[in-house]
Amino acid sequence: MMNVEHDADSERYAYSPKALARLVLSYELRELADRAAGGVPTGSDDYAEPGEEVADAFALVQQAQEVLTRAVLFERARHTSWEVIAEQLDMRKQSAHERYREAEQEWKDTLHAPFDPIPPGTRFRFNYLRLHEAAYEPIKAGRELDEWAKGRGQGEHAVTGGLPTLSLLEEMGQLLDGLSHLYRDMHKRPDPVARLRLTERKAALLDRIAVEEGRPEAAAQADEARALAARLRAEIEEGEQP
Repeated sequence: MMNVEHDADSERYAYSPKALARLVLSYELRELADRAAGGVPTGSDDYAEPGEEVADAFALVQQAQEVLTRAVLFERARHTSWEVIAEQLDMRKQSAHERYREAEQEWKDTLHAPFDPIPPGTRFRFNYLRLHEAAYEPIKAGRELDEWAKGRGQGEHAVTGGLPTLSLLEEMGQLLDGLSHLYRDMHKRPDPVARLRLTERKAALLDRIAVEEGRPEAAAQADEARALAARLRAEIEEGEQP
């Protein structure tokens, strides 16, 4: 993770996709553990409705299925093959891929487009978060998960301390994936704000490459990206004027 400030809609870019997937898995595991622990006491048994324990157990099974999905997504983020995943699930490779491919694609898409698009003409404009909250606000999620683990005697930074760091190569991969997602529809004009954000990230990344890898051509490319970002910002501001 980079030691820099991030706003609420960009702090996830300081984490690798693998780290974000692991945070989400940890979050869901905590939710499952807390829910399961809530069913251990017997003090309210006499007041329970008939079938309530079965309903609670069924809800746990459903939540466990979400944990399993998140575990698969984490394994895919760390480049585990479908063959290995299928073997652990005791199913064929094709069956495993068919079961989880939509979830994997949804995960990748929401990393770049975390909110549902607002339909044109909507009277009350409100963005609905489709990316998992632990991936959208990883700093907050990591802090809460560390506190949860610490309260159970697992030490300081038991969750965030083991997260993989973000390499320059991974950050470049993030940027390229973001650009690919932005231009996925050749018949649609890319969102100017998203394009500006990616261009600014590109300039910052190229600056780091120039310094950390001693590549002067990257510094020149960073200047070009900043110039483009300035033009994009001016176009956006001009479009906002009455």
